[in-house]
Amino acid sequence: MRNSNDSTPKPPKGYAEVKVEFTEEESTAVDRTLHRYASVFNSDAPEGMTAIVPQKAKDAMTAQGLIEYVEDLLRALRNCASDDEVVTLIDKALKAQMKAYAIHNLPVYLFQIAGMFELVGDAGNAKEFFQQFLQAQLTFKPDNIDTTFLNQINFDIPKSVAMAREKVR
Repeated sequence: MRNSNDSTPKPPKGYAEVKVEFTEEESTAVDRTLHRYASVFNSDAPEGMTAIVPQKAKDAMTAQGLIEYVEDLLRALRNCASDDEVVTLIDKALKAQMKAYAIHNLPVYLFQIAGMFELVGDAGNAKEFFQQFLQAQLTFKPDNIDTTFLNQINFDIPKSVAMAREKVR
């Protein structure tokens, strides 16, 4: 029960608050991205002032930091010396990608999770996440923040929807 003096926001009906904890590596990647954005936003700020962004924009930047970390992990797969190393990198990448979706629920993140499962030969989970992507994409109405971040990753939604439909057949 909430005290009338409690200003802690409640999640909307039907939703639960998600608490996401980062590994040290994920925190480093997120911090790097947030600092990059801060330096851009603050470059034109008057002396002694700092830019403030809406929480959703900060969440999107945080998710982008995780996605950049995932991309680094996937590039590192080429240099793996053992199957154990591949499993470790994929596990880290999947967890970070899922955290990105929990923080900024762009359907594209589900599509990317499906692709990672497909990469490791897990057809069942790949199909499940392609289906989740299609379901989420049906009702997804991007706002300006979503559109900005989708444009940055150059994600072709119609092509991805067609590909996901083919994968779930």
